[in-house]
Amino acid sequence: MALTSLPSRSLLAAIERNRKRVWGLCYRLTGSRQDADDLAQEAIARAIEREEGLAHKDALDGWLFRIATTVCLDQLRRDRVERQRSSLIDPLDEPDLPAFTSTKPDPEASVILRDDVRFAVMAALQWLPARQRAALVLHEVYGWPLEEVGKALNVNANAAKALTNRARSRLAAARRRLDVDPVADPRVVDGLVRAIETRSAEAFTSLLDEDVWGVIDRGMRRTPVKPVFGPRALTRMWINVGRRRPEPMRPRVARINGEPAVVIALPESGGAVWGTLHIETRNGRIAAMRVLRDPRRLALLGGAETEA
Repeated sequence: MALTSLPSRSLLAAIERNRKRVWGLCYRLTGSRQDADDLAQEAIARAIEREEGLAHKDALDGWLFRIATTVCLDQLRRDRVERQRSSLIDPLDEPDLPAFTSTKPDPEASVILRDDVRFAVMAALQWLPARQRAALVLHEVYGWPLEEVGKALNVNANAAKALTNRARSRLAAARRRLDVDPVADPRVVDGLVRAIETRSAEAFTSLLDEDVWGVIDRGMRRTPVKPVFGPRALTRMWINVGRRRPEPMRPRVARINGEPAVVIALPESGGAVWGTLHIETRNGRIAAMRVLRDPRRLALLGGAETEA
């Protein structure tokens, strides 16, 4: 994209103020780190190119986010990738996104925390239609009034409110359970590590809530699997994995998407990463487990070698 003029100091300051937040918006809307990199840069380039036509240059911050929203929606329309029920997101091993705290929080905005990039929430967001996703993120994560959300989506405030309300309902359904800890209980994560180290099915089962459910994302090249429900089904999945992988597994706790998760490496394969386990906890037990096995996504974790 050719730039017709140099950006003003005001625009450059707005870009630097918001660079990470614009990237965070793109990541939340796409679930992809690569797409977030590309789309954030495209949004900045468009802003520089179009600055001369901007009437109110005291509103650069909001204008920049509106451009980023449009860029992301255009990308999502072009892609139209049919997400499978087992499809997850790119992990962030070192999330460096600023928190968003409103002085007057919306009393209905209880589904998403304003500084939330938790794996479960991010994965569930990708199930929402693109415009609902954008409305929800702008309103509840970034704290935009509905009028401003409407401007970003070229609708009025009432339509923006309707999009946000529908998005809340869809997100709650995609999450399946909302009565979980805000961040995964570290004690439960440590218990999961010990169960992996000892390969104890009993220890694994003892960690599971009676209403637990789980899913595995093996990547787009493989046949997707359906989520499984209940301790017996998850334990059976656990036992089957152990049978297919008799070699030692080396689990470790890592902070991914802002909360503790388990990274499993295979020492006999040169330390290749086999997968990551992301759990939601409730009353000291695992309420949900998402297992990321997609080699393409796992490769994003600190450049670690992955096992296909």
